[in-house]
Amino acid sequence: MSLKVIKILSQYDSYIVGGAVRNYLIGEKIKDLDVAIKTAEKDFFKIIKNLSKTQNIFPLDKERGIYRINVLGDLTIDMSPIKDIESDIIRRDFTINALAIDIKKVKINIKKDSFNLKIKQKDIIDIVGGVKDIKRKKIKALSEKSIEEDPLRMLRAYRFFSVLDFKIDKETEEFIKKHKNLISQSSPERIREEIVKILETDKSAKVLSKMADTEILFEIFPELKLQIKCAEIYYGKGGVLKHTFNVIKRLDILFPDISKYLNLQSKLIEEVKKQKALIKMAALLHDIAKPHKAKYIKDRLRFFGHEEYGGVLAEKTLKNLRYSNNEIRYIKTVISNHLRIGNIAHNNIITKKAILRIFYDLKEFTLGLLILSWADHSSYISEKTLKINGNKTKEKPFEIKTKLPKTGYKKTLRFLQVVNMICKNYSKYRFVYYLKPLLNGNEIMKILAIPPSPKVGDIIRKLINLQIEGKIKTKQEAVNYVKSLKNQ
Repeated sequence: MSLKVIKILSQYDSYIVGGAVRNYLIGEKIKDLDVAIKTAEKDFFKIIKNLSKTQNIFPLDKERGIYRINVLGDLTIDMSPIKDIESDIIRRDFTINALAIDIKKVKINIKKDSFNLKIKQKDIIDIVGGVKDIKRKKIKALSEKSIEEDPLRMLRAYRFFSVLDFKIDKETEEFIKKHKNLISQSSPERIREEIVKILETDKSAKVLSKMADTEILFEIFPELKLQIKCAEIYYGKGGVLKHTFNVIKRLDILFPDISKYLNLQSKLIEEVKKQKALIKMAALLHDIAKPHKAKYIKDRLRFFGHEEYGGVLAEKTLKNLRYSNNEIRYIKTVISNHLRIGNIAHNNIITKKAILRIFYDLKEFTLGLLILSWADHSSYISEKTLKINGNKTKEKPFEIKTKLPKTGYKKTLRFLQVVNMICKNYSKYRFVYYLKPLLNGNEIMKILAIPPSPKVGDIIRKLINLQIEGKIKTKQEAVNYVKSLKNQ
Protein backbone atom coordinates (compact mmCIF):
# COMPACT_ATOMS: atom_id res chain seq x y z
CA MET A 1 0.00 0.00 0.00
CA SER A 2 2.76 2.43 0.95
CA LEU A 3 4.56 2.00 -2.35
CA LYS A 4 1.42 3.04 -4.22
CA VAL A 5 1.16 6.17 -2.05
CA ILE A 6 4.82 7.00 -2.65
CA LYS A 7 4.32 6.52 -6.39
CA ILE A 8 1.44 9.02 -6.34
CA LEU A 9 3.36 11.52 -4.20
CA SER A 10 6.35 11.22 -6.54
CA GLN A 11 4.23 12.73 -9.31
CA TYR A 12 4.41 16.04 -7.47
CA ASP A 13 7.22 18.26 -6.17
CA SER A 14 7.39 16.28 -2.89
CA TYR A 15 10.09 16.04 -0.24
CA ILE A 16 10.69 13.74 2.72
CA VAL A 17 11.58 16.06 5.57
CA GLY A 18 12.61 16.02 9.22
CA GLY A 19 12.81 12.95 11.45
CA ALA A 20 12.90 10.29 8.74
CA VAL A 21 16.06 11.76 7.22
CA ARG A 22 17.58 12.23 10.68
CA ASN A 23 16.79 8.65 11.70
CA TYR A 24 18.24 7.32 8.45
CA LEU A 25 21.52 9.09 9.21
CA ILE A 26 21.76 7.80 12.79
CA GLY A 27 20.52 4.30 12.01
CA GLU A 28 17.27 4.49 13.98
CA LYS A 29 13.99 2.87 12.92
CA ILE A 30 11.73 5.04 10.77
CA LYS A 31 8.10 4.73 11.83
CA ASP A 32 6.68 7.75 10.04
CA LEU A 33 7.39 9.79 6.96
CA ASP A 34 6.74 13.54 6.82
CA VAL A 35 6.15 14.57 3.24
CA ALA A 36 6.11 18.26 2.25
CA ILE A 37 4.45 18.96 -1.10
CA LYS A 38 5.33 22.15 -2.94
CA THR A 39 1.94 23.24 -4.19
CA ALA A 40 -0.80 25.82 -3.80
CA GLU A 41 -3.24 25.09 -1.01
CA LYS A 42 -6.18 24.45 -3.36
CA ASP A 43 -4.10 22.00 -5.38
CA PHE A 44 -2.95 20.28 -2.20
CA PHE A 45 -6.54 19.47 -1.29
CA LYS A 46 -7.06 18.02 -4.76
CA ILE A 47 -4.13 15.69 -4.06
CA ILE A 48 -5.68 14.72 -0.71
CA LYS A 49 -9.03 14.08 -2.37
CA ASN A 50 -7.36 11.92 -4.99
CA LEU A 51 -5.49 9.90 -2.34
CA SER A 52 -8.62 9.42 -0.24
CA LYS A 53 -10.15 7.29 -3.01
CA THR A 54 -7.75 4.45 -2.21
CA GLN A 55 -6.18 5.34 1.17
CA ASN A 56 -7.33 5.67 4.78
CA ILE A 57 -6.56 9.38 5.09
CA PHE A 58 -7.67 11.88 7.73
CA PRO A 59 -6.81 15.41 8.93
CA LEU A 60 -4.21 15.45 11.71
CA ASP A 61 -4.09 19.23 12.00
CA LYS A 62 -6.57 21.04 9.74
CA GLU A 63 -5.31 24.48 10.71
CA ARG A 64 -1.79 23.67 9.46
CA GLY A 65 -3.05 21.51 6.60
CA ILE A 66 -1.49 18.25 7.83
CA TYR A 67 -3.10 14.98 6.74
CA ARG A 68 -2.17 11.44 7.76
CA ILE A 69 -2.29 8.06 6.08
CA ASN A 70 -2.14 4.94 8.24
CA VAL A 71 0.03 2.64 6.19
CA LEU A 72 0.62 -0.60 8.05
CA GLY A 73 0.46 -1.25 11.78
CA ASP A 74 1.76 1.93 13.43
CA LEU A 75 3.53 3.20 10.29
CA THR A 76 2.22 6.55 9.05
CA ILE A 77 2.75 9.12 6.32
CA ASP A 78 1.97 12.76 7.12
CA MET A 79 1.54 15.26 4.30
CA SER A 80 1.43 19.04 4.27
CA PRO A 81 1.66 21.83 1.64
CA ILE A 82 4.67 24.18 1.39
CA LYS A 83 5.58 27.20 -0.73
CA ASP A 84 9.19 26.09 -1.14
CA ILE A 85 11.48 23.63 0.59
CA GLU A 86 14.03 26.22 1.82
CA SER A 87 11.45 28.28 3.74
CA ASP A 88 9.97 25.07 5.17
CA ILE A 89 13.39 23.95 6.43
CA ILE A 90 14.20 27.19 8.25
CA ARG A 91 10.83 27.11 10.06
CA ARG A 92 11.63 23.78 11.71
CA ASP A 93 12.59 23.26 15.35
CA PHE A 94 16.16 21.94 15.44
CA THR A 95 18.97 21.67 12.93
CA ILE A 96 18.94 17.86 13.16
CA ASN A 97 15.33 17.93 11.90
CA ALA A 98 15.89 20.61 9.26
CA LEU A 99 16.83 18.13 6.55
CA ALA A 100 15.00 17.18 3.37
CA ILE A 101 15.33 15.08 0.24
CA ASP A 102 13.39 14.96 -3.00
CA ILE A 103 11.12 11.92 -2.73
CA LYS A 104 12.09 10.91 -6.29
CA LYS A 105 15.67 10.37 -5.08
CA VAL A 106 14.70 7.94 -2.32
CA LYS A 107 14.05 4.21 -2.58
CA ILE A 108 11.37 3.29 -0.04
CA ASN A 109 10.24 -0.12 1.17
CA ILE A 110 8.60 -1.52 4.29
CA LYS A 111 10.85 -3.82 6.27
CA LYS A 112 9.05 -5.58 9.15
CA ASP A 113 7.85 -2.76 11.41
CA SER A 114 9.56 0.25 9.83
CA PHE A 115 10.20 2.11 6.60
CA ASN A 116 13.44 1.19 4.87
CA LEU A 117 15.03 4.11 2.99
CA LYS A 118 17.96 4.16 0.61
CA ILE A 119 19.46 7.63 0.34
CA LYS A 120 22.61 9.11 -1.10
CA GLN A 121 23.92 11.65 1.37
CA LYS A 122 24.82 14.09 -1.40
CA ASP A 123 21.10 14.32 -2.25
CA ILE A 124 20.15 15.55 1.24
CA ILE A 125 19.15 19.20 1.34
CA ASP A 126 20.94 20.69 4.36
CA ILE A 127 21.13 24.47 4.54
CA VAL A 128 21.53 24.85 8.34
CA GLY A 129 24.24 22.32 9.22
CA GLY A 130 21.93 19.55 10.41
CA VAL A 131 24.14 16.70 9.19
CA LYS A 132 27.11 18.21 11.05
CA ASP A 133 25.06 18.51 14.27
CA ILE A 134 23.90 14.90 13.94
CA LYS A 135 27.55 13.81 13.75
CA ARG A 136 28.30 15.96 16.81
CA LYS A 137 25.17 14.61 18.57
CA LYS A 138 23.94 18.11 19.24
CA ILE A 139 20.37 19.36 19.64
CA LYS A 140 20.44 22.94 18.44
CA ALA A 141 17.46 25.25 17.91
CA LEU A 142 17.43 26.93 14.52
CA SER A 143 16.94 30.27 16.24
CA GLU A 144 15.59 31.91 19.36
CA LYS A 145 12.54 32.87 17.30
CA SER A 146 11.75 29.21 16.63
CA ILE A 147 11.38 28.69 20.41
CA GLU A 148 9.20 31.80 20.77
CA GLU A 149 6.95 30.75 17.88
CA ASP A 150 6.31 27.28 19.33
CA PRO A 151 7.30 27.03 23.02
CA LEU A 152 6.57 23.29 23.05
CA ARG A 153 9.86 22.92 21.19
CA MET A 154 11.57 23.43 24.55
CA LEU A 155 10.09 20.14 25.75
CA ARG A 156 10.84 18.47 22.43
CA ALA A 157 14.51 19.33 22.99
CA TYR A 158 14.45 17.29 26.19
CA ARG A 159 12.54 14.48 24.54
CA PHE A 160 15.19 14.22 21.81
CA PHE A 161 17.83 14.37 24.53
CA SER A 162 16.20 11.34 26.15
CA VAL A 163 15.61 9.18 23.07
CA LEU A 164 18.58 10.07 20.85
CA ASP A 165 21.28 10.38 23.52
CA PHE A 166 22.26 13.76 22.04
CA LYS A 167 23.30 16.81 24.08
CA ILE A 168 21.36 20.06 24.09
CA ASP A 169 23.38 22.95 22.70
CA LYS A 170 24.34 25.55 25.35
CA GLU A 171 22.80 28.41 23.41
CA THR A 172 19.56 26.43 23.10
CA GLU A 173 19.57 25.87 26.87
CA GLU A 174 19.92 29.62 27.33
CA PHE A 175 16.91 30.15 25.05
CA ILE A 176 14.94 27.72 27.23
CA LYS A 177 15.99 29.48 30.47
CA LYS A 178 14.99 32.82 29.00
CA HIS A 179 11.63 31.71 27.58
CA LYS A 180 10.61 28.93 30.00
CA ASN A 181 7.48 30.84 31.05
CA LEU A 182 6.18 30.68 27.47
CA ILE A 183 5.48 26.95 27.90
CA SER A 184 2.14 27.97 29.43
CA GLN A 185 1.09 29.07 25.93
CA SER A 186 1.22 25.46 24.72
CA SER A 187 -1.88 23.32 25.15
CA PRO A 188 -1.89 21.14 28.28
CA GLU A 189 -2.54 18.10 26.10
CA ARG A 190 0.63 18.66 24.06
CA ILE A 191 2.69 19.30 27.21
CA ARG A 192 1.39 16.06 28.72
CA GLU A 193 2.24 14.10 25.56
CA GLU A 194 5.86 15.29 25.65
CA ILE A 195 6.21 14.57 29.38
CA VAL A 196 4.80 11.06 28.90
CA LYS A 197 7.26 10.37 26.08
CA ILE A 198 10.11 11.40 28.39
CA LEU A 199 8.80 9.17 31.18
CA GLU A 200 8.60 6.22 28.79
CA THR A 201 12.39 6.33 28.31
CA ASP A 202 15.00 4.88 30.65
CA LYS A 203 16.70 8.27 31.08
CA SER A 204 13.78 10.03 32.77
CA ALA A 205 15.67 11.07 35.90
CA LYS A 206 18.53 12.58 33.92
CA VAL A 207 16.15 14.46 31.64
CA LEU A 208 13.98 15.79 34.46
CA SER A 209 17.11 16.93 36.31
CA LYS A 210 18.21 18.83 33.20
CA MET A 211 14.75 20.39 33.00
CA ALA A 212 15.15 21.52 36.61
CA ASP A 213 18.47 23.17 35.71
CA THR A 214 16.71 25.47 33.22
CA GLU A 215 13.67 25.64 35.55
CA ILE A 216 11.19 24.74 32.81
CA LEU A 217 10.26 21.75 34.99
CA PHE A 218 8.94 24.17 37.63
CA GLU A 219 6.81 26.00 35.07
CA ILE A 220 4.91 22.74 34.58
CA PHE A 221 5.17 21.44 38.16
CA PRO A 222 5.59 24.56 40.35
CA GLU A 223 5.20 22.57 43.59
CA LEU A 224 8.46 20.73 42.87
CA LYS A 225 10.49 23.92 43.26
CA LEU A 226 9.57 24.01 46.94
CA GLN A 227 11.33 20.66 47.40
CA ILE A 228 14.81 22.02 46.64
CA LYS A 229 15.41 23.53 50.08
CA CYS A 230 13.18 21.12 51.97
CA ALA A 231 14.73 18.44 54.21
CA GLU A 232 18.33 19.04 53.16
CA ILE A 233 19.18 17.73 56.63
CA TYR A 234 18.10 14.29 55.37
CA TYR A 235 18.84 14.37 51.65
CA GLY A 236 21.71 16.81 51.32
CA LYS A 237 21.88 19.64 48.79
CA GLY A 238 18.80 19.59 46.60
CA GLY A 239 16.58 18.36 49.42
CA VAL A 240 13.42 16.41 48.63
CA LEU A 241 13.83 17.10 44.90
CA LYS A 242 17.13 15.23 44.94
CA HIS A 243 15.31 12.29 46.55
CA THR A 244 12.52 12.52 43.96
CA PHE A 245 15.03 12.24 41.10
CA ASN A 246 16.73 9.32 42.86
CA VAL A 247 13.41 7.48 43.07
CA ILE A 248 12.83 7.98 39.34
CA LYS A 249 16.42 6.90 38.68
CA ARG A 250 15.67 3.60 40.44
CA LEU A 251 12.71 3.13 38.10
CA ASP A 252 15.02 3.82 35.15
CA ILE A 253 17.19 0.98 36.47
CA LEU A 254 14.24 -1.32 37.17
CA PHE A 255 12.21 -1.22 33.95
CA PRO A 256 14.83 -2.64 31.55
CA ASP A 257 15.22 -5.75 33.76
CA ILE A 258 12.30 -6.05 36.19
CA SER A 259 12.84 -9.76 36.95
CA LYS A 260 16.35 -9.00 38.23
CA TYR A 261 14.93 -7.02 41.15
CA LEU A 262 11.36 -8.22 41.68
CA ASN A 263 9.72 -11.63 42.22
CA LEU A 264 6.94 -11.01 39.70
CA GLN A 265 5.33 -13.45 37.31
CA SER A 266 5.84 -12.68 33.62
CA LYS A 267 2.18 -11.62 33.19
CA LEU A 268 2.53 -9.13 36.03
CA ILE A 269 5.78 -7.81 34.54
CA GLU A 270 3.89 -7.08 31.32
CA GLU A 271 1.22 -5.25 33.36
CA VAL A 272 3.90 -3.16 35.04
CA LYS A 273 5.48 -2.20 31.73
CA LYS A 274 2.15 -0.87 30.47
CA GLN A 275 1.96 1.34 33.58
CA LYS A 276 5.50 2.70 33.21
CA ALA A 277 4.68 6.37 32.54
CA LEU A 278 1.94 6.44 35.21
CA ILE A 279 4.24 4.93 37.85
CA LYS A 280 6.98 7.42 36.99
CA MET A 281 4.53 10.30 37.22
CA ALA A 282 3.49 9.00 40.64
CA ALA A 283 7.18 8.92 41.58
CA LEU A 284 7.68 12.49 40.37
CA LEU A 285 4.79 13.73 42.51
CA HIS A 286 4.89 11.27 45.43
CA ASP A 287 6.51 13.73 47.88
CA ILE A 288 4.99 16.87 46.39
CA ALA A 289 3.41 17.75 49.75
CA LYS A 290 6.48 17.29 51.96
CA PRO A 291 7.35 21.02 51.94
CA HIS A 292 3.77 21.80 53.01
CA LYS A 293 3.77 19.24 55.81
CA ALA A 294 7.36 19.64 57.06
CA LYS A 295 7.34 20.25 60.81
CA TYR A 296 9.81 19.73 63.65
CA ILE A 297 8.41 17.42 66.34
CA LYS A 298 10.68 16.71 69.32
CA ASP A 299 13.69 18.08 67.43
CA ARG A 300 13.05 15.80 64.45
CA LEU A 301 11.78 16.97 61.04
CA ARG A 302 8.58 15.07 60.21
CA PHE A 303 6.10 15.11 57.32
CA PHE A 304 2.92 13.66 58.82
CA GLY A 305 0.04 13.56 56.33
CA HIS A 306 2.17 14.35 53.30
CA GLU A 307 1.00 11.26 51.44
CA GLU A 308 -2.73 12.08 51.65
CA TYR A 309 -2.21 15.78 50.89
CA GLY A 310 0.21 14.80 48.13
CA GLY A 311 -2.62 12.90 46.47
CA VAL A 312 -4.76 16.05 46.58
CA LEU A 313 -2.02 18.25 45.09
CA ALA A 314 -1.21 15.64 42.44
CA GLU A 315 -4.85 15.47 41.39
CA LYS A 316 -4.92 19.23 40.83
CA THR A 317 -1.68 19.12 38.81
CA LEU A 318 -2.82 16.20 36.66
CA LYS A 319 -6.20 17.80 35.94
CA ASN A 320 -4.34 20.86 34.64
CA LEU A 321 -2.39 18.58 32.30
CA ARG A 322 -5.64 16.96 31.09
CA TYR A 323 -4.88 13.48 32.36
CA SER A 324 -7.90 11.17 32.16
CA ASN A 325 -10.01 10.53 35.26
CA ASN A 326 -8.76 6.92 35.43
CA GLU A 327 -5.12 8.01 35.17
CA ILE A 328 -5.64 10.62 37.89
CA ARG A 329 -7.31 8.06 40.15
CA TYR A 330 -4.42 5.65 39.62
CA ILE A 331 -1.69 8.18 40.43
CA LYS A 332 -3.58 9.82 43.30
CA THR A 333 -4.31 6.44 44.92
CA VAL A 334 -0.71 5.27 44.68
CA ILE A 335 0.64 8.56 46.09
CA SER A 336 -1.92 8.69 48.92
CA ASN A 337 -0.93 5.17 50.02
CA HIS A 338 2.79 5.13 49.28
CA LEU A 339 3.82 4.69 52.95
CA ARG A 340 1.68 1.62 53.60
CA ILE A 341 4.18 -1.04 52.51
CA GLY A 342 6.88 0.59 54.61
CA ASN A 343 4.55 0.75 57.60
CA ILE A 344 3.94 -3.00 57.64
CA ALA A 345 7.62 -3.74 56.88
CA HIS A 346 8.51 -2.37 60.33
CA ASN A 347 6.73 -5.32 61.93
CA ASN A 348 8.61 -8.57 62.41
CA ILE A 349 5.45 -10.59 61.76
CA ILE A 350 3.51 -9.33 58.74
CA THR A 351 -0.01 -10.71 58.82
CA LYS A 352 -1.90 -11.86 55.77
CA LYS A 353 -4.74 -9.60 56.94
CA ALA A 354 -2.51 -6.49 56.70
CA ILE A 355 -1.47 -7.37 53.16
CA LEU A 356 -5.00 -8.25 52.04
CA ARG A 357 -6.28 -4.97 53.44
CA ILE A 358 -3.89 -3.09 51.12
CA PHE A 359 -5.01 -5.19 48.14
CA TYR A 360 -8.67 -4.63 49.02
CA ASP A 361 -8.25 -0.86 49.41
CA LEU A 362 -6.13 -0.31 46.28
CA LYS A 363 -7.36 -3.17 44.08
CA GLU A 364 -5.73 -2.99 40.62
CA PHE A 365 -3.58 -0.05 41.74
CA THR A 366 -1.71 -2.27 44.22
CA LEU A 367 0.85 -3.25 41.60
CA GLY A 368 1.76 0.39 41.00
CA LEU A 369 2.04 0.92 44.75
CA LEU A 370 4.50 -1.98 45.06
CA ILE A 371 6.68 -0.65 42.23
CA LEU A 372 6.73 2.89 43.66
CA SER A 373 7.48 1.49 47.15
CA TRP A 374 10.39 -0.52 45.76
CA ALA A 375 11.82 2.57 44.02
CA ASP A 376 11.22 4.83 47.02
CA HIS A 377 13.01 2.52 49.46
CA SER A 378 15.80 1.48 47.08
CA SER A 379 16.67 5.15 46.56
CA TYR A 380 18.22 5.17 50.03
CA ILE A 381 21.07 2.91 48.94
CA SER A 382 23.54 3.51 46.12
CA GLU A 383 22.96 2.17 42.62
CA LYS A 384 26.05 -0.01 43.02
CA THR A 385 24.80 -1.53 46.27
CA LEU A 386 21.38 -2.14 44.74
CA LYS A 387 22.81 -3.89 41.68
CA ILE A 388 25.17 -6.05 43.75
CA ASN A 389 22.48 -7.08 46.22
CA GLY A 390 19.61 -7.58 43.74
CA ASN A 391 19.23 -11.27 44.66
CA LYS A 392 19.45 -10.60 48.39
CA THR A 393 16.51 -8.20 48.20
CA LYS A 394 14.44 -11.08 46.78
CA GLU A 395 15.08 -13.35 49.76
CA LYS A 396 12.58 -13.97 52.58
CA PRO A 397 12.41 -10.93 54.92
CA PHE A 398 14.98 -11.31 57.69
CA GLU A 399 13.82 -11.49 61.30
CA ILE A 400 13.69 -8.25 63.29
CA LYS A 401 15.12 -9.20 66.70
CA THR A 402 14.70 -5.83 68.40
CA LYS A 403 13.79 -3.04 66.02
CA LEU A 404 14.94 -1.71 62.66
CA PRO A 405 17.46 1.13 62.56
CA LYS A 406 16.03 4.49 61.48
CA THR A 407 18.26 4.61 58.42
CA GLY A 408 20.83 2.55 56.55
CA TYR A 409 21.24 -0.53 54.39
CA LYS A 410 19.66 -2.97 56.85
CA LYS A 411 16.38 -1.03 56.98
CA THR A 412 16.29 -0.70 53.19
CA LEU A 413 17.02 -4.41 52.71
CA ARG A 414 14.15 -5.38 55.00
CA PHE A 415 11.74 -3.06 53.16
CA LEU A 416 12.75 -4.39 49.73
CA GLN A 417 12.44 -7.98 50.95
CA VAL A 418 8.89 -7.26 52.13
CA VAL A 419 8.00 -5.72 48.75
CA ASN A 420 9.36 -8.84 47.08
CA MET A 421 7.51 -11.18 49.44
CA ILE A 422 4.24 -9.50 48.46
CA CYS A 423 5.17 -9.51 44.76
CA LYS A 424 5.97 -13.23 44.90
CA ASN A 425 2.51 -14.02 46.31
CA TYR A 426 0.63 -11.36 44.34
CA SER A 427 -1.72 -13.81 42.62
CA LYS A 428 -2.74 -15.29 45.99
CA TYR A 429 -3.85 -11.91 47.30
CA ARG A 430 -5.53 -10.66 44.15
CA PHE A 431 -8.90 -12.28 44.94
CA VAL A 432 -9.81 -9.46 47.34
CA TYR A 433 -10.02 -7.03 44.40
CA TYR A 434 -13.51 -8.42 43.89
CA LEU A 435 -14.53 -8.94 47.51
CA LYS A 436 -17.84 -7.29 48.43
CA PRO A 437 -19.48 -7.04 51.86
CA LEU A 438 -21.93 -9.91 52.36
CA LEU A 439 -24.47 -7.40 53.68
CA ASN A 440 -25.23 -3.91 52.40
CA GLY A 441 -26.16 -0.87 54.46
CA ASN A 442 -29.93 -1.32 54.11
CA GLU A 443 -29.73 -4.93 55.28
CA ILE A 444 -27.65 -3.95 58.31
CA MET A 445 -30.11 -1.16 59.25
CA LYS A 446 -33.01 -3.60 58.96
CA ILE A 447 -31.35 -6.25 61.15
CA LEU A 448 -30.42 -3.71 63.85
CA ALA A 449 -33.54 -1.56 63.39
CA ILE A 450 -31.43 1.60 63.25
CA PRO A 451 -31.56 4.69 61.00
CA PRO A 452 -28.76 5.70 58.61
CA SER A 453 -25.67 6.71 60.59
CA PRO A 454 -21.83 6.49 60.58
CA LYS A 455 -22.28 3.31 62.65
CA VAL A 456 -23.52 1.47 59.54
CA GLY A 457 -20.32 2.31 57.67
CA ASP A 458 -18.22 1.15 60.64
CA ILE A 459 -20.04 -2.19 60.68
CA ILE A 460 -19.49 -2.68 56.94
CA ARG A 461 -15.76 -2.04 57.41
CA LYS A 462 -15.61 -4.53 60.30
CA LEU A 463 -17.53 -7.05 58.21
CA ILE A 464 -15.09 -6.69 55.32
CA ASN A 465 -12.15 -7.18 57.71
CA LEU A 466 -13.69 -10.39 59.01
CA GLN A 467 -14.30 -11.58 55.45
CA ILE A 468 -10.68 -10.79 54.56
CA GLU A 469 -9.52 -12.81 57.57
CA GLY A 470 -11.78 -15.70 56.52
CA LYS A 471 -13.74 -15.58 59.79
CA ILE A 472 -17.00 -14.85 57.95
CA LYS A 473 -17.66 -16.71 54.71
CA THR A 474 -21.42 -16.84 54.22
CA LYS A 475 -24.30 -14.38 54.33
CA GLN A 476 -25.85 -16.18 57.29
CA GLU A 477 -22.60 -15.83 59.23
CA ALA A 478 -22.66 -12.12 58.40
CA VAL A 479 -26.26 -11.84 59.65
CA ASN A 480 -25.35 -13.64 62.87
CA TYR A 481 -22.40 -11.30 63.39
CA VAL A 482 -24.52 -8.17 62.91
CA LYS A 483 -27.18 -9.55 65.28
CA SER A 484 -24.47 -10.02 67.89
CA LEU A 485 -23.95 -6.26 67.82
CA LYS A 486 -27.51 -5.43 68.90
CA ASN A 487 -26.67 -5.07 72.55
CA GLN A 488 -23.39 -3.23 72.02
